Amino acid sequence: MRNILILLLTPFILSACSSLSIEDCAVTDWQQRGYEEAKRGFNLKQYDEYAQECKDIGGVIPSKAKYSTGHYKGTQEFCTVLSGYSYGKSGGYYSQSCSDWNLDVTDFMTGYRAGREYYKTEKEIDEALEELDDHRTGMEDAQYKIQYNTEKLAKPELTQQERNNIKIEIQKQKSRYNDFLRSEGRYIEKVEQSKRDLEYVILKHKRLNYCDYKGCFE
Repeated sequence: MRNILILLLTPFILSACSSLSIEDCAVTDWQQRGYEEAKRGFNLKQYDEYAQECKDIGGVIPSKAKYSTGHYKGTQEFCTVLSGYSYGKSGGYYSQSCSDWNLDVTDFMTGYRAGREYYKTEKEIDEALEELDDHRTGMEDAQYKIQYNTEKLAKPELTQQERNNIKIEIQKQKSRYNDFLRSEGRYIEKVEQSKRDLEYVILKHKRLNYCDYKGCFE
């Protein structure tokens, strides 16, 4: 009985895990899908995943010829210097899709490397800002603990030992706060340097006339 139940439930389990429905397998315009996904940098292995998914859920196997036709057209548009720049700038990971059709990848990689340079520099700013924010959170925590323990020290019912322990904790937090204060400039400078690095990259790319789909650094 248990085995029969598993067999009955299996199609529903596979459908729940699949990103495609049986209807998707049958009615999707696979040529258009191949075109759109190629323009976003997907390689041809994506078709194999769809074919396996449709097979697993009992759907119609997509036409590889149609997907490939669309994919070829989309890849031709993707493998250009401007597309490479836009893709790299957005943080996209190149999955060798140009090689699927033996297209010259030179121009694409020129743009892609420049875009990745922009992306990494911008990411460094985010990381530096996050580090500064964490640093200041630590400062605020130390200030709070100093204030909390100072107020606690005013309670008349404390024993001498308890007072001594609180005084030690206050000194510990003051020392911690001063350490944060002394090192804050280093975190601020890291943020400013990251911003200067990005300004340099933007200026360099302006001179090289790199653009993306949103414009040319207007």
